[in-house]
Amino acid sequence: MISCWGVRIALRVVSSIVLLMVLLLSVCVPPGVAEAHDQSKPVGNTKEIEKMDHAAAILYRDVMDGNIEKARADVAEVSRWFGTGQVQAALSVEAIHALSGSILEVQQATQSVQASPDEWVKAAANLRLATDALAHPRQPLWQQYYKILREDVSSLNNQFAKGNMKGFKDSTAVLEDHYETIRTAALIHGRTTEVVRTDSWISYVKGLGDQQNADASAIRGALDQGNPTFNALFGREKDATALASFIPYESERRAEIAIGMIVLLALIYAGYRKYRAGFTG
Repeated sequence: MISCWGVRIALRVVSSIVLLMVLLLSVCVPPGVAEAHDQSKPVGNTKEIEKMDHAAAILYRDVMDGNIEKARADVAEVSRWFGTGQVQAALSVEAIHALSGSILEVQQATQSVQASPDEWVKAAANLRLATDALAHPRQPLWQQYYKILREDVSSLNNQFAKGNMKGFKDSTAVLEDHYETIRTAALIHGRTTEVVRTDSWISYVKGLGDQQNADASAIRGALDQGNPTFNALFGREKDATALASFIPYESERRAEIAIGMIVLLALIYAGYRKYRAGFTG
């Protein structure tokens, strides 16, 4: 006959198994499934942020259409929403500084008689991506630049392999231009450390390209860090695991936890079976 002590131990073991099963289910469910009903409205979004993002979208459209007079009014509207408390509260100090700089850049571009249409578009695009990063943190538009910047790094490598330093400098300028377009958005998205790293890398590569007799080994070493630098900036520094290649990237850590818990659960169950065998054998 099983003693009261034995019953209590058995209940504790069963309770532990149930708890682990609940935890296992919680880590196995992909975040997107549990939050699918709220995908249309990102966490932390507010009316002020939505209005600012909408104004920036209109601004970008008017700039692309060449309607600069209308764009000037659009900038004022973006600036008005930027000054609200809800928008400021959603931003870090670095992001506030960067976003205010983007707004000022558009103001200067649209008011200057010497500014070219390309400068208008570049400034408006920077601001458009920045406000979108705040309004849609789960799927920001600036992430679409990943492929573009990787191709820019590839172009740098090709020009260096050909020994074409003029082409190397031109490719560096193109890469920097594309990067500056998303820099504010990346800061708003919380990639501050990665932005500092990218700033330093681009500055170093530019410096090497400007040298009359640049050290080839130094350039090669810098280029080797190009893809890792942008992988980190876009949050893609970790390769997909062979064990769970079907699981989305953002769920890899959950998969690792789940696998560990499956092993632990199996061990507990085996111990429980052995414990029961001791009373029935």
